Amino acid sequence: MNRLTARNRVLGCTVLGVSVLLAGLVSAQSRNGSVRSEAAAPSIALPSGTPPYVAPPAPAPDEHAELATRVQQAVWAVVPDAEVAMQVYDRHTGTELTGLDTERPFSTMSVVKVLIALDTLSWDDGAEPSHDTQQEIRDMLADSHDATASTLWVAGGRNDIVERAIDELGLTGTTPPRRSGEWGSTQTTAADIVTMYQYLAAKTPAPARDLMYSAMHQAPRVAADGTDQYFGIPDGLPDTTWAIKQGWGTSGAEAVYHTTGLLGADSRYVVALLTSAPAQYYDVLDDALTAGTSQLAGLLTQSR
Repeated sequence: MNRLTARNRVLGCTVLGVSVLLAGLVSAQSRNGSVRSEAAAPSIALPSGTPPYVAPPAPAPDEHAELATRVQQAVWAVVPDAEVAMQVYDRHTGTELTGLDTERPFSTMSVVKVLIALDTLSWDDGAEPSHDTQQEIRDMLADSHDATASTLWVAGGRNDIVERAIDELGLTGTTPPRRSGEWGSTQTTAADIVTMYQYLAAKTPAPARDLMYSAMHQAPRVAADGTDQYFGIPDGLPDTTWAIKQGWGTSGAEAVYHTTGLLGADSRYVVALLTSAPAQYYDVLDDALTAGTSQLAGLLTQSR
């Protein structure tokens, strides 16, 4: 069984520890104005191994390129200066359905919380996590709670978490943040995010996998910082089941929005759609991402 390297975690409550946690917070800018009311998440079937049937073939290469162009143009229609990268992967057929700049690096923002959770939930015997640990994982993944992420980031050795993930998952485009306290500045690619979800679905011990799936499936519309986190996959693909981890915030002079997750029955599809743009577009980049994601609806329907 593959697993991340186990280690002892120390969660002290000293004054020094509190100051380190505060320094580790990544600032995420919330938009002004009202947030839509919370909606219940749909039910989702957890992965149960190789499907007992042969799925339809993936689209031909020219269809890949056409769809990727439509996604990019839909984003550009709202934010002309946006950088866009994407990969959509079919776990049943083991094929990429479409992709765009899959190796382009972006700041992860809160998407790195999936790696933090994987590292936190690494046990030698695959035992059930403690009640407190379960609550931490739910807060961090479902509500995207930054303070909890910072607590676990420090406990896991900060950048060591990313280095362990690179080695264990075989990530090729992921690098730790330059400032070890800024976990949201970890760099990654659409291709590596797909690899991360593949690892979660296929190689993570069941107790960890089930806890993480449940948290990402139950993500509420309103995140801990007040952000409407149903941009991208939830609002762009409303007829799908999903387990998501979204990312949003600012990095230097850039606004960043990402939508990622596992979709469909038996969590068949992995979707990673990443965007960034000049900071002036922060309040509309989420809408651009949703517009781009909506272009994938036909693809996921045709590939069932």
